[in-house]
Amino acid sequence: MSGRAGQDAQHELAARAVITFARAMKNVSFYEPSHPVVREVLQKFLDDLLTLLESRPELVVKFVSGYVAIDNRAVTGRHAALGNLAGACARRGVEAVTFQRGVRAGDIEGFAALLAADPEAVESSGGISNLMLREGIQHIVVERFSERPRGDWRWVHARTIDVLRSAAVGVRTHRPLDIAGVRLSIREIVDDVLGERSILFNLNSLKGMDEYTFIHAVHICILAIELGRQIGLERSRLEELGLATLLHDVGKIFVPLGILRKPGPLDDEEFSVMSRHPVDGAVALVREPQVPETASIVAFEHHMHYDHSGYPRVPRPRPLHLYSLIAGIADVYDALTTIRPYRPALPPLRAVEVMRSEQSGRLEPRLLSRFLAMLGPYPSGTLLGLPGERMAVVTRPNGDAPENPFVRRVEESAGGNRLSREELPLQELSAAPGGITVLDPNALGLDLTALLHEATAGSALETQVELV
Repeated sequence: MSGRAGQDAQHELAARAVITFARAMKNVSFYEPSHPVVREVLQKFLDDLLTLLESRPELVVKFVSGYVAIDNRAVTGRHAALGNLAGACARRGVEAVTFQRGVRAGDIEGFAALLAADPEAVESSGGISNLMLREGIQHIVVERFSERPRGDWRWVHARTIDVLRSAAVGVRTHRPLDIAGVRLSIREIVDDVLGERSILFNLNSLKGMDEYTFIHAVHICILAIELGRQIGLERSRLEELGLATLLHDVGKIFVPLGILRKPGPLDDEEFSVMSRHPVDGAVALVREPQVPETASIVAFEHHMHYDHSGYPRVPRPRPLHLYSLIAGIADVYDALTTIRPYRPALPPLRAVEVMRSEQSGRLEPRLLSRFLAMLGPYPSGTLLGLPGERMAVVTRPNGDAPENPFVRRVEESAGGNRLSREELPLQELSAAPGGITVLDPNALGLDLTALLHEATAGSALETQVELV
């Protein structure tokens, strides 16, 4: 195999290997790096890596604006664990990792352990490069950031996932939580929401099936902060709301993985185990002196519902905290619009319909009304049909013109559909509102998340960083 086909095969194998390594890092949230579950996945990564290194001297993996890139090409697709890997590397100052011929299992396990270690401890010990040298890790070389990336929405998202993973590890191992890291991530999200709000409108390109619990929590945090902004909460309360919603599901760290990742509905016994996570989370958070009381309240109340039809049941129902009511609305919307192993994601407008009808009694009506108004008539991620059998995807609202959001056209290419790199107001593509219809991407076999991810990844590699 040679030429373009050979390069594509090499990239596919390299991408598969890196995705496997990212999944191993995901398992570190539940197990020690030396646990057989982690070692088994790391061995799969090593097997693919060694195959790659038979035909090349090294594999260079770079982290560009929160994306993972190999051979100047972004690794795209529905692999959300890659965001965690990018965040883990960014929080430890790693811009690129080179795996060299001769790498061994011990090198891989040692490197994974350092990526799972507390970032402050790594930095205070002289940085990850010095620790690798001290641990005798050979044939893996890291490049450091000259300046740690700040302010880019993708980096903020990636680092926040790593912060949440570290918090979950702390709860599981009874270590103090990295509250300073949590607060820094929340401040960055609040900065983004109060400024360009780019992270909010790019949530659809960040969704995935892997690592659902962590990414779901981050997305609820972002949606909750935006809803808090809509109802006029001041900055200090937005940060408090963000911290509470980011940590609201931390009790799931005590749920067995077989239940947490079950690809289908839970039976009664499994649901009984799952339904304990609000109590477990609240107990874990209340033990942390630096965590505000509202965080444990939201952890305890976030599944109770406005009408108290949820869980845990309490003998004397009382009004839920404002933050819990906000978290409940954000939770439902993100869950409905995220693909799960047992069902496809609902299109945004279909999710809105479900929230208005099936979920209305469970959600505080005034907050729900503000939330739906915030989404607008064409929420981000909506697939639109245009005159002339054309299609476009809504990427973000357009200020004071909600009926004229920004969109990207769906284009046909040799490799299938893709989104245009150019973002335009809807009315530049279709001036007649009557000619616009809302389409169901599932019925058309379109994976909008993958298309959005690929488009934004390509833009990041082309316009932000020149890879060498």
